[in-house]
Formats: sequence, structure tokens, C-alpha cells
Amino acid sequence: GPSNPVKWGPWPKGCVQENSPWKMLGTTQKVNNVVLLQGIQPKDLAPCVPCTFEGCERNINSRSRCLDELPASRVISAISTLLT
Repeated sequence: GPSNPVKWGPWPKGCVQENSPWKMLGTTQKVNNVVLLQGIQPKDLAPCVPCTFEGCERNINSRSRCLDELPASRVISAISTLLT
């Protein structure tokens, strides 16, 4: 989503470091039991990801292009990675 993963990313199981394990920008990041997906496609990474706003129009009711255009195949691939 549009949120800052360093501040709002889920904390991986067993991660003992004090600071966030996430980078601000990375199309796919994996730490222990968590896979964090950002962007539209690795080759087409939108320069606005993460925008840190509440959607493209800067309000909670606006859409987030980064989520709307995230292909289901990337999510399925991430889930498959975690299940193996």
C-alpha cells in the first residue's frame, strides 16, 4: 500500500533487531515469515511508491493505484514462497 513500510510494515516472527527490518523502497522484501510487496511491477516501479499518503488523492476514501494494479500473480507467488 501507500504506507511507509519502515514505520508500518509488519514485524517478522523472530526478528530481534531494534530498527525496522524494511527498506523504504523495494518491490519485494522478505524477512523470516513476512513477504512485503510494493509497487506495480519491478520494471515499472511507480516513483510515488510509497507515497505515505492515504491514497492517491490524499484521503482514506481515495484509491491507491499501487494496490489496485498489484497483480494477483505477485501475491500468489509470495504466498507460495512462504508455504515452501
